Amino acid sequence: MSAEPMRTTVGAVAGAMTGRALRGALLMLAAALLTGCPTTYPPPADYSDDPARLLAAVERRAAAVQRLSGELSIEVWQGDERVRLTQLIAVDEKGRVRIDALSPFGQPLSTLVSDGSRLMIYSLEDKTFRVGAATPENLARLLPVAIEPEALSALLRGAVPIMAHERAAVSWNARGNAYRLELERPGRMQQVEFEPEALRVVALRMLDGGALRYRVRFGDYSGAGDAVIPRRIRFEVPDEALRIDMSVVDYTVNPDLPEAAFQLEAPRGVRVEAL
Repeated sequence: MSAEPMRTTVGAVAGAMTGRALRGALLMLAAALLTGCPTTYPPPADYSDDPARLLAAVERRAAAVQRLSGELSIEVWQGDERVRLTQLIAVDEKGRVRIDALSPFGQPLSTLVSDGSRLMIYSLEDKTFRVGAATPENLARLLPVAIEPEALSALLRGAVPIMAHERAAVSWNARGNAYRLELERPGRMQQVEFEPEALRVVALRMLDGGALRYRVRFGDYSGAGDAVIPRRIRFEVPDEALRIDMSVVDYTVNPDLPEAAFQLEAPRGVRVEAL
């Protein structure tokens, strides 16, 4: 007596099962798929836990892109509310920043300039000129995230503002397929993640007292060699339900930026207020 080959197709199994049993099997299969182990990645063959290698990659990128000008398309999410913005930016290796916010029709709305120590904001809408220290809180008046102007300048250039630290350690993020560099000093930690091939920064987290202050993700790098910039940047401040998505629409690497680009004077007749 010969036996037919065993059939393992879904149709054969379904034909041999009752409707209730089939539904139960499908539910079990779905649960198994949903709770399956997440994908993990092994470290690269040249894996090294030496922080100096990753810190050197950051320094090379910062040296290769010292200045940047361009146009940003921005979406700001605060909870369920969304605002779209267009900004013209200019940043340099000295930590100086210029941001010109435009209306949907391309008309200037406000200008923010940081010369490294002072922050100046001119609002064309209410005809006011404000001056104050270049602090994260003052920068947040135009870009709603509390970050130092020099740190923003570095991030837009694809660099990372490495904080002063007492401890540096490297580990492998198997789920993220990335090196993780942790820098720490009392009360503050900085986590920087790098893709394994070109050692480009893909994520940054700042923690104060163990609590997440903000995180940044980078993607869609453009350019060649070390002179590359991220075309997409996402800032997130979870405690404030704040998310800022930045897309670099157009840009120029290392343009000639005149000193006047980082200077701003109050127009005649405009009242001046302190930030």
